Amino acid sequence: MLLLVAPALALGGIGLALVAAAPAHSGPAGFGAAQHFAWRQAIGLLLGIALGAVAAQLGTRRVLAFAPALFVLALLATVAVWIPRVGVLAAGARRWIHLGPISGSPAPMLAGAVAVWLAAAEAGVIQRRGIALAGALGAVLVMALEPDFSVAATTLVVAFATVAVAGRIPARRLIPIAAVLLALLAAGALRSSYVDKRIRGFLSPESDRRGKGFEVLALAHAKAAAGSGGVGLGHGHSRRRLSSPASDYAFALVGEELGRPGALAVLAAWVAIAAGVLWTVRLAIRRGDLGGRALAAGLGTALLVPAALHIAVCRGWLPIIGVTMPLLSYDPALTVASGAELGLLAAIAAQKAS
Repeated sequence: MLLLVAPALALGGIGLALVAAAPAHSGPAGFGAAQHFAWRQAIGLLLGIALGAVAAQLGTRRVLAFAPALFVLALLATVAVWIPRVGVLAAGARRWIHLGPISGSPAPMLAGAVAVWLAAAEAGVIQRRGIALAGALGAVLVMALEPDFSVAATTLVVAFATVAVAGRIPARRLIPIAAVLLALLAAGALRSSYVDKRIRGFLSPESDRRGKGFEVLALAHAKAAAGSGGVGLGHGHSRRRLSSPASDYAFALVGEELGRPGALAVLAAWVAIAAGVLWTVRLAIRRGDLGGRALAAGLGTALLVPAALHIAVCRGWLPIIGVTMPLLSYDPALTVASGAELGLLAAIAAQKAS
């Protein structure tokens, strides 16, 4: 359990420091109201810790019993992005909701809910596995229609990991299906104009300095500026060049401002969390807990895949896809969802079934 909780708290603390250190006028983490965003992130952290504690106390059996309700609520919240005056249109997509003081993307919560939903089917709470699989694919389709292809692909991988680790469907059947679905998502993404522009900017950033290539070059500058000691919190040039430095590019910001030690600390935290997830899955397998091992695999994937994609983008290995890193990035909704996922993983690790 320590492998899960300690690095998660460390990541949350670093992320809060990144947001709080934003100068008054340096990108979306500021716009003259840096404290506002710091408070939002702090509230997200506190809610994530509280929800994680509740999930750990309830145990997996009770949470799986509520899987249908949790899945439907998360799906409805995601569909709400298309409701006029509730959904927010930005960057050519509807991924966010704004309802009074509540704003953010509900997609990360749906990704975790898909893992709970499918694990409930493997545990026998949902009697018809076909309905559970159809519901999961429907959730992926909703995200693709927003469009949010990166989260859709992540959720598809979450679903695949949940079902695969349960072991009731042979891998020889799952792998081709997953490959075809990912290929269809990729084909759909390539037909989107904003994705096409990002790929062109990634392949030839110098020829698109006023478009999508600008941030690719800014990331390269941040990578080159990352030294052994860093320039200090709040003093990175990336804050003035990148559109969302403490959100989509938090790892690049860590490298520039905290140097290699900060970047290595973030990597070490995720290695520890990955080890904790694998250990939790192994414990559930040893106990013969079918639902527990499926749930641990799905929730672990929901945490680790976005983190890996975020690092790959910040290092310049992938085109910019707008993926925030759980716990580290400014993304209160994702922070709350990650807290709940870690709480359930801790419950499985502690062998708390009810």
